[in-house]
Amino acid sequence: MQKEGNGYPKAVWYIFGNELCERFSYHGLKTILVLFFTTIQKYDHDTSTIIFHMFLICSFLSPLFGAIIADSYWGKYKTIFILSIVHAMGNIIVAIASLVTSVSLHFQRSFTIIGLLLTSIGAGGIKPCVSAFGGDQFVLPDQEHHLQMFFSMFYFIINLGSLLSSSITPELRKSVQCFGKDSCFPLAFGVPAILMVISMVFFVIGKNLYKIIKPTSSIITTSIGCIFHALKKKITTSPNEEKKKNWLDYADDKYNTREIFELRSALDVMYLFIPVPMFYALFDQQGSRWILQGTLMNGKIDFLNWSIKPDQMHLINPLFVLIFIPLFNAVVYPLLYKIGINTPLKKVTLGGLIAASSFVCAAVVQYTIIGQTFTISSNEGQLRMYNNFDCNVSVSSSLVGNFTIEQLDVVHINYSSTVYNETDVLSIELHPTCELKMSTSIQHVFIDKGKVSSYFLTSKNDKEIELKYLKELRKLKSGNSNLRILQDNFFSQNIILRNTNNKLSEISFSLSTNPDQNYELPIGTYDIYLDNESILQNVDFLPVSINDLLFHHNFNQTNAKLITLEKGKYIHILWQVPQTILITIAEVMFVVTLLEFSFTQAPLSMKSFLSAVNLCTTAVGNILIVIISKIGQFENQVI
Repeated sequence: MQKEGNGYPKAVWYIFGNELCERFSYHGLKTILVLFFTTIQKYDHDTSTIIFHMFLICSFLSPLFGAIIADSYWGKYKTIFILSIVHAMGNIIVAIASLVTSVSLHFQRSFTIIGLLLTSIGAGGIKPCVSAFGGDQFVLPDQEHHLQMFFSMFYFIINLGSLLSSSITPELRKSVQCFGKDSCFPLAFGVPAILMVISMVFFVIGKNLYKIIKPTSSIITTSIGCIFHALKKKITTSPNEEKKKNWLDYADDKYNTREIFELRSALDVMYLFIPVPMFYALFDQQGSRWILQGTLMNGKIDFLNWSIKPDQMHLINPLFVLIFIPLFNAVVYPLLYKIGINTPLKKVTLGGLIAASSFVCAAVVQYTIIGQTFTISSNEGQLRMYNNFDCNVSVSSSLVGNFTIEQLDVVHINYSSTVYNETDVLSIELHPTCELKMSTSIQHVFIDKGKVSSYFLTSKNDKEIELKYLKELRKLKSGNSNLRILQDNFFSQNIILRNTNNKLSEISFSLSTNPDQNYELPIGTYDIYLDNESILQNVDFLPVSINDLLFHHNFNQTNAKLITLEKGKYIHILWQVPQTILITIAEVMFVVTLLEFSFTQAPLSMKSFLSAVNLCTTAVGNILIVIISKIGQFENQVI
C-alpha cells in the first residue's frame, strides 16, 4: 500500500485509467443507442427516445443498490470489480445482438434489451463507488487541496472518455461499411466492449497501491431503521413530554449519537438534491432529442469533404467541459465570488438557469427547421386538385369560374364564403391529346370552411374521368419527409429510392392502389426507380416536408413529378453549437459542484450512498422525460 502523506497518491492514476476506458465504453454505447433503435431495430423516434431514457433510468437507479452493497457488505473495491464484469458482459451482448441480423427482429430486440440491462446495472452500480473510492485514497485534512483537484481531474477524465467516444464511435458506425450495409453498428458497439475489458485490467493492476476501507456495519439498514424508529416515536410521544430539537433525536433511545448525527448530515445533503431532477430532464436530452434534431440538419463540411454525424455533435460537450473546468476554476469562479455567487447553492442555481436558456436556443433551432405550418383562414376554404393525366385539364367551376391544371400538376383554389361549407359543381374537360373515350365529366366537390379539400383527378379503367377524395397530409412529428404516391392504378411491383450520397442506402416499398397511403422518408437526395426503371434523378426530400409523387403510365412510358407542398429549412448542424455550449456551462457549474459537495459533506460511512442518491436524481429526471414523451404527445417538438 502507498504511504500516506501530502503527495498525490499513485493509486489514483490507475483509477483514472480505469475511468477513462469505462467512460469511453459506456458513453460510446449511449452515443449511438437512439440511432441503433431507429435504424436497425426499426422503432419510431418516440419509442427510441423512451427506450434510451429507460436505459438511463436503470443506469442511474442501480447506483443506489451499488452504494448499499459497497457501504454495507462488499466494500468499494470488490463492488467495482464484480460489477465491472457485469458491465463488460452487457457490452459484449449488445455488440453480438447488433451483429446477428439473421435471427428474427423480436429475438434481436430481446437480446439487445438483456445486454442493455446488464450494462445499466454494471455501469450504474460502479458509478457512486469509483469517485468515492478515489476520494478514500487521500488523507484529510492534510490532502484537502489534492482532493479538490482530484474531483476536477476525475470529471476531466470522465469527459475526456466521453469526448473520445463521441468522436470515434459515430465514425465507426457510419464511415465503416460492413456486412453489406451502409453502417457498422457491430464495430461501433464492439470497440466499447473491448475497452471495458481494458478498464478492468487497469483497475486490477493498481490493487496493491489502493487504500481499501472495509465496511464495518450495514449503515444503510441502520439509517432506514433509525428514520422509521424516530418517526414512530415522534408520532406516539405524549404532548406533555419534552420536545426534541430535531425529529431524528427521538431515536436516541435505540441509536447512538454518532449514528443519528451522520444520518442527519446525510439528509441535509439530500435536501439539496430535490430540484436536481429538473436539470437532468434537460441535460440528458442531448443524447436523444438533440441527436434526432441533428438528423434533420445538414452536416456537410465541403472543404473537408466530410459530414458531421448527428451523434458527433455531442462531442462538443465533453470538449468544452475539458476547457471550462480549468477556465472556471482560474477565472470565472473568482469573478462570480466578487458579485456574491460564492456558495454551492448559488452556483447550482445559476447553472440551472443557464441549462434552461440552452433549451430556448434548441427550440429556436427546431422552429427554424420546421418552419410555419400552412393554415387556411377560418372564413375560407381551399380546393386542391391534382391532375394525373399527361395532358392539360380545363375546369369550369360554378362558384369561382374557370381554371386550368397542367399535366402532372396541382392547383390551389381559394373559396371565400359566409356559410359553413359548400358544394361546388365542376365541369372537367381533358385536352384532346389525352385520348380518353369520355373526355368530359361533371363532378361535385365539397369545400370545408377553414380546411383544405384535396382531390385526385385520374381515369377509371382508362375510359372515363374519375375524381378521388384525398385525406390531408400533415407534417410528421419525427421531422422526416412525408411522401404520398398518386398513380393511375397501373400494375407495378415496387418503388425504390436510392440515396445519392450513399448507394447502399436504399428504401423500397410496394405501390398501393390506395392513394391515401403515405410513407416516411429520412431527409436526403434520392434517385427514384420504378421496377428498376429510373424515373427521377436527384430529388430532394427536405426536413418536415409534405410531398406528393405523381405517376402516369402510357404506352410503356412512365412520367413522374414530385410536388412539395410544405417544407422546412435544411440548416447546418453547427447551429446546435450555441445550445450545446450553454448546456456545457450549466453542467460544469451544476454537476461538478454537486459531485464535490456530496462527497465533502457526506459522513465517512455514507459517501458512496450519498453519491448514489446524487446519481438517482438523474434517473428521476429521465423518468420525467419518459412521462412527458408518453403522456404529453406534443405534435410540435418546439414545445
